[in-house]
Amino acid sequence: MHWWRQRKESERDLARELRSDLELEAEEQRENGLSPEEARYAARRKFGNVTLIMEEIYRKDRIELLETVSQDLRHSLRVLRKSPGATILSVFSIALGIGLTAGMFSVGDAMLLRPMPFRRPSQLLMASSRGDDGRAFPYGFPDYVDMAAAGRDLAELAAYQQRGAILAAGDETEPVLVDSVTPNYFSLLGVRALLGQASLDALAGRPQVVLGYRLWQRRFGGDANMVGRPVLLSRKAFVVAGVMPEEFYGVVRGSATDVWMSNDAWFNVMGNRNDQVYRGGQFEIVARLKPGVTAQHAAAALDSAIRGPGKHKPAPVGATATALESKFAPNWVTGILFGGGLMVALSLVLFVACANVAQLRLAQAESRRKELGVRLAMGAGGWRVVRQLLVESMLLSLAGAGLGLLLARLLMGKASEFLAAGRVSVVYGIRLDYRLLAYTLVAVLLSVLFSGLAPARHAVKLNLAEVFKSEQGAIGPRRGWNKEMLLIGQIAVSVALFGIAAMFLVSLSHAVAVRPGLDPQKKLLVMSVGPGRRMAPAAWCEQVSERMAVVTGVRGATYARRLPLSASGWGWTTRVEIPGQAPLAVPENDVGGSYFALMGTRVLAGRGIDTNDRPGSARVAVVSQAFARQVLPARNPVGEWVKIGGQMRQVVGIAEDGPSKDLHEPPPPFVYLPYGQAPDSGDITLMVETTGEPLALARAVRDELNRYDPRAEVYSTQTLKRQMDEALSQDRMMASAAGMLGIFGVVLTGAGLFGVLIYAVSRRTREFGLRMALGARPAEIQRMVITESLRIAAWGIPIGLMLLAGAGAYMRSWLLGITPANPMFYVASATAVLALTLLAAWVPAVRATHVGPMAALRDQ
Repeated sequence: MHWWRQRKESERDLARELRSDLELEAEEQRENGLSPEEARYAARRKFGNVTLIMEEIYRKDRIELLETVSQDLRHSLRVLRKSPGATILSVFSIALGIGLTAGMFSVGDAMLLRPMPFRRPSQLLMASSRGDDGRAFPYGFPDYVDMAAAGRDLAELAAYQQRGAILAAGDETEPVLVDSVTPNYFSLLGVRALLGQASLDALAGRPQVVLGYRLWQRRFGGDANMVGRPVLLSRKAFVVAGVMPEEFYGVVRGSATDVWMSNDAWFNVMGNRNDQVYRGGQFEIVARLKPGVTAQHAAAALDSAIRGPGKHKPAPVGATATALESKFAPNWVTGILFGGGLMVALSLVLFVACANVAQLRLAQAESRRKELGVRLAMGAGGWRVVRQLLVESMLLSLAGAGLGLLLARLLMGKASEFLAAGRVSVVYGIRLDYRLLAYTLVAVLLSVLFSGLAPARHAVKLNLAEVFKSEQGAIGPRRGWNKEMLLIGQIAVSVALFGIAAMFLVSLSHAVAVRPGLDPQKKLLVMSVGPGRRMAPAAWCEQVSERMAVVTGVRGATYARRLPLSASGWGWTTRVEIPGQAPLAVPENDVGGSYFALMGTRVLAGRGIDTNDRPGSARVAVVSQAFARQVLPARNPVGEWVKIGGQMRQVVGIAEDGPSKDLHEPPPPFVYLPYGQAPDSGDITLMVETTGEPLALARAVRDELNRYDPRAEVYSTQTLKRQMDEALSQDRMMASAAGMLGIFGVVLTGAGLFGVLIYAVSRRTREFGLRMALGARPAEIQRMVITESLRIAAWGIPIGLMLLAGAGAYMRSWLLGITPANPMFYVASATAVLALTLLAAWVPAVRATHVGPMAALRDQ
């Protein structure tokens, strides 16, 4: 507030001066014979309006301030133009720093921190329930009906499930992601339509749907007249009631819903009546509490509604049975763990860029010592000089921020591609918004301070007498804690960034090497389909597989409920009961007769599921190695009878382990059941092995499917390789980002160290010349320069190793197959940065020996 006190003092001084002038004028009028009262009036008439005079003075002061700022800008541009190399390098460094950190911030913000676009997202709660086997079971629609009735006075509930359909638009069809929702879904979330209404009530007996913004743009070209038009979903006619805004893509972060329809339309119009009565469904339930109701009280009431005969299994003993939790806005734990960690990482990256610029600015300030000294000697205040240097830093930061935002947009697009991996339904909303612009503004201010304060402090502490007596090429190194601390900090951050990059690259190599319970090199076409014929799903799959096998270029075909590592059904489990043990929830898959042979899943003992395992045959199961070790230890499971899913089944084989949900999980106990003996889930995945490129046969395979069942629907078609790429997408993105930051830190640190040493050598020209004239050998001169760089590295590397240890502990859960405490990463990081330090010092050291003694002395 110092500037405010100064302004008030100047106002008081001005008022005193004006009163003094008025009194002098009144005194002169009294001497001319006027009375005191008349003299005061005459003085005021002659002097004019005091307020207007003060405003005029203020206006002139503001004009002077604008002129001063304009002078600072013009002078700064001239200074920057005089050193184009340093200016370009400074702008480039800041652009890299702001671009990389802004891109990282936008990705982290979209994936972890940004609240969902609902009304009061922190008050929207997600329900989850567990059984006595510890499994979090999915809700069926009857569960929602019971819970909504039991909690009517405590909370408002809405239910939704994500399913698929085929959209027909003209002559083209497209699989779309459909959310079937309860009528109060949109009102509970508090979202409005961009066009039309967010209403799913039937219009004149015709069912309505609401379109997602991306589908509206992608398929209908953003037609503003789309409301009221008919659309075909899986050959059923609907009317478009509205289009949702771009920022709203549903309640599942990262998953963009294409179409919303009512549950009634899904059950009755789309023909999915089993979903209306099946308790083992795929519904999720969200709630908003009534005023004064606690989440624990409401959860207990909702839990009691879904327990009992004919409903769900007993609640777990000594554990929370049903919980209502906030999932749609980051809480303080998420903010600290992820937001705090993200901001620390971004600050370190930005520091590396700004430290580079600060070193260049310090070097320029050193070369401008006489200019700055003259300005100070001629009366320019210290703040005036500091402001001039900060304006120069501001121009560099603004130019770097502009280029940095362009780089950030490029990185945001690449990150979106990485995460989507070709799937149009995967959207995180990574975009340029006010949150990113606010972060960029803060980054610009920090870059101005980081890169401008060090040279400004150097300028105001100049000793004028020393400045005017000093000579270029003085003897001895001119050391300053500013430069050395910046270099030490850069080296420390580079060690940490290099080590983090090494960790993620090794983690990626381990993820690529994971065998997912099948042969990932198989040439497989993977199709998610829905039968059109009214027949048993297992019989339909058998007949389709037989027809696919005779298509030219096809080696064989099989089917399953899902494929490992796919997004569909990844949480599906079954109840396993072993005498003397607590019930277990074990991941399972329903597979066809030739699944193991065609998929390359190794059967280690017994046999796999075959074509004789039909609905009327003996109930069997194949278990994984982890199941045999953990559930049936110290005995051979083959031949054992185990209660699985409420039915006794004989274990006929042991298959190899493999991850179920993602590549980072330890292989869990797993159960394979014959598709024909499992409850009908409605999910069918066809796998077709080909002799050549799988996608080249996609048309032929679909044509054969249409000949057999013209009403069959294909929701998605991809290859096994593509699915493995999707499973690896986040590992690759993290490794790419970490590698890019590692390269960024190392390169900028090397450039900064090189520049500082080159400048130091140029300043010590006279010293090196005298030393060589007195008999010093070139190797001794080189050793002096290299020793100086090693001294700085000796401080920076240990600090960097401590930063790396902290970062490794923080990122432990993101790494696969490695321990962050592995000495290999610390030795590699320290060695790499030490080698960089020596490389950056080598050229200046060699240059120092090229100074001739006589030439150095003549220059003085």
